[in-house]
Amino acid sequence: MGIGIVGCAVLEASQSTITGKVARIFEKSVHLEGNGVVITLGDLNLPNHPYSILCPDLPKGLREGQEFRIIDRTIFIPGSYRLDFGKMDVYRPVLRVDSMAETREMLRALQAARHTVATSSFKDGFHSFAVMGPLHGMLAQAVLPVLESVMEAIHTRDWDTMTESAVELAGVGQGLTPSGDDFLVGLIAALRFHRASGGPGPEAQQLDSLAAGVRDRTSVFSAQNIGSAARGWVSDIVSEWLTILHLGNSDGMAGATRRLLAYGHSSGVDTFAGMTTGLASVLGAAS
Repeated sequence: MGIGIVGCAVLEASQSTITGKVARIFEKSVHLEGNGVVITLGDLNLPNHPYSILCPDLPKGLREGQEFRIIDRTIFIPGSYRLDFGKMDVYRPVLRVDSMAETREMLRALQAARHTVATSSFKDGFHSFAVMGPLHGMLAQAVLPVLESVMEAIHTRDWDTMTESAVELAGVGQGLTPSGDDFLVGLIAALRFHRASGGPGPEAQQLDSLAAGVRDRTSVFSAQNIGSAARGWVSDIVSEWLTILHLGNSDGMAGATRRLLAYGHSSGVDTFAGMTTGLASVLGAAS
């Protein structure tokens, strides 16, 4: 096998030739955008994602706007870089658990996760909403009516209203992936995982409708992440967290939650807020 890990969505997209340009350059990653797809070429220490290729030899001296091609599972950046990812290990997220824990065990695990967030250092975004405490910051307060509408719709299993309300969160906040977008990734991923594991949840077409509704409200990268979550294609830290919770493993929640919180400036905690909002509402209706 080659050294590195390639996401399953990259392999799917690369069945056809991809041409595009270097969209963003960061310290530990490069975003390649082409054919409507954004591929993250990143450091091995980043979380695995279906749309990422993680390897030890990131290209040097790139500039935004530089052209690239992907042919036969090989990235070509003329004059500076070539990477064959066809023989790398493949990352595929866990999409469900075969034996879901009882509701009270999942609620206990959820409470353990919230305790970990409550005792961590404060972050921006939806931090306070994630632990169901007093709201801090203008962002969470501004979208509170939308959040409450989403929670009520999930509690009553009114999935159409949930999707209509949740789309209002797209593009809310600052950064490469605004807080509202990260929240939606968590919400959609959790509801999909829960239904796939045997619990109640929206149908695939409803989640697809929500993902389609955000495309004109946020960036290509964020819209892709939300659409990916609707398929259950999420990062390893999200997949791990959802698996541990649905197994009712309270002891494992602290470590999984800390790994999630460590991601980005507030992306981890905002994704956490989305997952806990969806799961608390659907589990509360079942208890």
